Amino acid sequence: MMCGEVQMFEILPVNEDTSILALKVSGKLTDADYRQFLPVLEEMIRKVGRISLYIELKDFEGWEVKAAWDDLRFDLQHDDDFKRIAVVADRPLIHAVTGFVNFFSHIEMRFFDNNETDAAWDWLRESTQAGESSEPVQLYKNILLPTDFSVYSDMAAKRALQIARQYDAGLHVLHAVEDYTYYNEAYDPVIASIPLPDDFHMVQADEHMQKFCERNGLGEDVDVKTQWGRPKKSIILWAQQKNCDLIVMGSHGRHGVGRLLGSVSSAVLHKALCDVLIVKR
Repeated sequence: MMCGEVQMFEILPVNEDTSILALKVSGKLTDADYRQFLPVLEEMIRKVGRISLYIELKDFEGWEVKAAWDDLRFDLQHDDDFKRIAVVADRPLIHAVTGFVNFFSHIEMRFFDNNETDAAWDWLRESTQAGESSEPVQLYKNILLPTDFSVYSDMAAKRALQIARQYDAGLHVLHAVEDYTYYNEAYDPVIASIPLPDDFHMVQADEHMQKFCERNGLGEDVDVKTQWGRPKKSIILWAQQKNCDLIVMGSHGRHGVGRLLGSVSSAVLHKALCDVLIVKR
């Protein structure tokens, strides 16, 4: 609670919110009045941070030119220190005080009639409550890059590496090996026409994973994994196991699906418990 009087400025008590400064302004604002009041305002900003102002104009007669200039100079120095300013005044006074409040031109301001004081307070508290309820954005710590070694995965790799460097996050690369698939020299999966041993599939996947990492600049600090399983389920489970907070993957797979619906990307997008970034080619 703040209560007191500084010549033409009367500081009104505020019981609920220490980030709101309420004052009644009356008479004619002089340079001496303004200079005496400024330390009060600056001290509150120093202690609280960004504040809101409730200004009630009562029998206000304007201000001296020097006081107006001081007001403008203060605004330029503290433009980011104010959330909202509510001005309560008689309707005939609104045009008269426009110049006064325009010194806070980059701050959200609103005029209220004398019988709208409750609305003015609600508006100021609304800003404070919104700020208290918002949570800071968390940085990404673990990023999962699923790959099928396609050109779409190459595009996703570049984006994933960029984000990992930006947030200093760990990067995990995963390829799920399906037991019916092997890779030819063009890196295209084909359905095997003859039975092949399991180790053949895994060796092929490991070789192509190495080439994938080399051409995309993924170093030894990147966690690389090839495992058996269907891609949709493997990606979601691996992201949970590694506590990944972001999955970065291509919009299409090797089969050139023209839409997301029904694709691996779509399944991961809808079922993953973390953020998913789909990178278009």
